[in-house]
Amino acid sequence: MPSSRTELRRDTGQAGSGARRPSAEWLIIIACAAAACALRAYQLARPGYLFGVTEYDDGVLFGNALRLVNGVIPYRDFSMVQPPGSMLLIAPAALLGKVAGTSAGLAASRLLTVGADTADVVLLGLLVRHRGRVAVLIACGGYAVYPDAIVAAHTFLLEPWLNLLCLLGAVAVFDGDRIAGTRRRLAWGGVAFGFAVAVKLWALVPLAIAAVLVAVIARRARPAAVLAGGAGLGLGLPVLPFAVLAPAALVRGVLIGQAVRDASTVANPVSRLADMAGARLLPASVPQRAVVLAAAAVVAVSWVAAWLVGRRRPSPGRPAAEVRPAAEVRPAAEVRPAAGLGVPWALDCYALACAVAVTVMFLLPQLYYTHYGSFAAPFLVLALALPVGRVVAALQPRWRLVGSVALASALSLALAALLVTRFHAESTEYGASVPAAVDRLIPAGACVITNQAAYTVAADRFDSGAPGCPGLVDSFGTLIAMTSGRPDGPPAVVHPVVELWESDMAHAQYVWLTENTGGQMPWTNQLYSYFTSNFRLIGLSPSHWAVAGVPRPGIYAHR
Repeated sequence: MPSSRTELRRDTGQAGSGARRPSAEWLIIIACAAAACALRAYQLARPGYLFGVTEYDDGVLFGNALRLVNGVIPYRDFSMVQPPGSMLLIAPAALLGKVAGTSAGLAASRLLTVGADTADVVLLGLLVRHRGRVAVLIACGGYAVYPDAIVAAHTFLLEPWLNLLCLLGAVAVFDGDRIAGTRRRLAWGGVAFGFAVAVKLWALVPLAIAAVLVAVIARRARPAAVLAGGAGLGLGLPVLPFAVLAPAALVRGVLIGQAVRDASTVANPVSRLADMAGARLLPASVPQRAVVLAAAAVVAVSWVAAWLVGRRRPSPGRPAAEVRPAAEVRPAAEVRPAAGLGVPWALDCYALACAVAVTVMFLLPQLYYTHYGSFAAPFLVLALALPVGRVVAALQPRWRLVGSVALASALSLALAALLVTRFHAESTEYGASVPAAVDRLIPAGACVITNQAAYTVAADRFDSGAPGCPGLVDSFGTLIAMTSGRPDGPPAVVHPVVELWESDMAHAQYVWLTENTGGQMPWTNQLYSYFTSNFRLIGLSPSHWAVAGVPRPGIYAHR
């Protein structure tokens, strides 16, 4: 009877009265989500960040969706190097862009990404709230101020949406600490994980780990088969239509081109680990190696302490009341018998395995950008929050209160450090506003091709009503896909890309080049000669930028 009353208060938020009140865990989740939303919205409030140009990737990702809603088929009619999931996710914003202008659609996609990343905070809270308020504070507060997550949410990038889908899958697959015991939840979890793979192939890592855990813990094939079936459905539905229309181009762009792609950067494991450990919250004078060692030590100590606490817990055959009152041992959520499958460490194992696997995954390739670390963030905060929650639950109530206050103070300091170091340092790094002269130089509806779609999208010059206008979106991705990841290969490998650009230029009225054309276009002597013979510069050419054999950046009109 006492445990029933305890559970009733936990589920309804009541404390013996008739009024419904949110639990402390839910208040923490709401507060952290509000802080996360405010931090991410602040970025978009900076000049040039809502309607301007801040990235290369967002113009490509949103441009893919714009082409789709205009009836141009990806992979078949233009090159893509990502699976189609992100294009389908942002299609509503692309439809808005078709009506209100592509710059408005891009702004909407950025606002939606802020919403998706804020939802990630809520989902993390749902995963760990059975461990108590300290675990919720670590998971939700840690993700809210995680620097790489904030970077990834400043525009339409894949990582916030990838995290959203993977966390939805985890919430469905796990029932508290255990594997969910119903086929419906496992199936929906698989669908979410499968669609995450359709957004970015990285999601194969948490999907595979979840499938292995389900197979091992359930000790029978059916639960794992249900999860795999849902994943196949979540992946197959968005990918199958494009695989039927252009199977070779899809495989060449998404799999082969990315797999053999070479990058110019050199892998620095310590720097990447420090970045994923949140080093951007600290002054630059703090050694990166010290940050990595400190973060690893905190996680290791937490897991050792949680393991020791677990060994002291009463065995399943002994009532908790024979040892000490349940309220002094652990939260009411852990007193309730779990309805899921397997041992009550499944969620812990999942979080730790994903954190290790994703971290190792980011150490292997040469190419690494700061926003990549956002994908590791949910698993890293879970790997810390879950063991700490176990340890705190075993403490006396007064020590739990002390721990909660100390943790809240630490997160407040982290938030202050973020505001002082990151945002103050970036106060002069604004997004590039599209020059007003574009409206005069390029008429609305003209056929424009560019090496950086973000500029034409932000200037409302991406879509054209001109017949036969090329559908090129991603100049670098096209180079990667058509050369199978060898953009610096022999002439025979690059020649088809040169021919494509010549053909597109023949149909274009304007060409808009930015500073990065040297790495995004195959400027052979043939292409350079063709371009200079057929186009003339009409504006926006910085005099300080010049590379031999590459045209100056600016807007060019067909002669």
